[in-house]
Amino acid sequence: MTEEQQALRESVRRLLAGHGDDPGLWGRLCKEIGVAGLTVPEEYGGSGATFAEAAVVLAELGAVLNPVPAIGSLLVAHALLGAGPRTRTEMLPPLCAGDRVVALAWNGTARVDGDRITGTFSDVLDVAEADALLVATGGELLEVSPARLESQHTLDLSRPLTIVHLDDAPIVWRDASHTVPGLRDLACSALAAEQVGTAERALQLTVEYVKVRHQFGRPIGSFQVLQHRLADLYVRVQAARSALDDPAVARVWCSETLRAVAAEMTQMHGGIAITWEHDAHRYLRRAWASADLFGPPGEHLARLARNFLDT
Repeated sequence: MTEEQQALRESVRRLLAGHGDDPGLWGRLCKEIGVAGLTVPEEYGGSGATFAEAAVVLAELGAVLNPVPAIGSLLVAHALLGAGPRTRTEMLPPLCAGDRVVALAWNGTARVDGDRITGTFSDVLDVAEADALLVATGGELLEVSPARLESQHTLDLSRPLTIVHLDDAPIVWRDASHTVPGLRDLACSALAAEQVGTAERALQLTVEYVKVRHQFGRPIGSFQVLQHRLADLYVRVQAARSALDDPAVARVWCSETLRAVAAEMTQMHGGIAITWEHDAHRYLRRAWASADLFGPPGEHLARLARNFLDT
């Protein structure tokens, strides 16, 4: 990390430690640290930073399983940056300031007929908190209302997902100049960055626990077989961090790494891990739910295979 990225990490970490349960946390993260506008140019109220800085924040949020709309806002900002000047000027500043939460539907298909749209989108984030719903489809960015919302089944109770059904829904406004590609790749990279932070924290908590849990008169962390398993997990987490450069590779490797770490966390914590009072089950739920978000790892493996054959 650069010095600036380390300072960013410490700022986010301190705010999460002191105000993790504060309902106004997202507003504070946006106003005090500029989380929502990290990748947005300064002329639109952002910081003009890169995805590397956003990844630092996402890892910290993933470490504590915080449900603030960081990934969704990153995707919305990316979509809006491809819109026309008027749309960017009107929508990006309040988004960066944390004054608005906007949901974005992009993972699905739709048919636009005049000023109406019909289609279905899954894995839509932050619908409950949003005051607007955007749809990115067919090279256009649209705001739609109303939509039929269906709660999407997920093991992760801290991150609700929504299926958006558009049944000949009216289009409030449209921006046909939307030209920014790569929403899926950005979503994969953002989720992978979060998963690295989650896996790293789950491993840290497990290492701390095996030092204090005793069996046969000594800490279980002194057993060589557990030391080897933990060492293997450490190598996997470091490799996951290195995989962030390629969205599809990161999506597969980081998902599998988090599932492996969460499984070992649950086993090494023993019976306490499956109680509601302990956080181990929350890390396990996040691991399995995030593995299927934006398409399961197998789907991205197939994408990697196709890319390899094309070259």
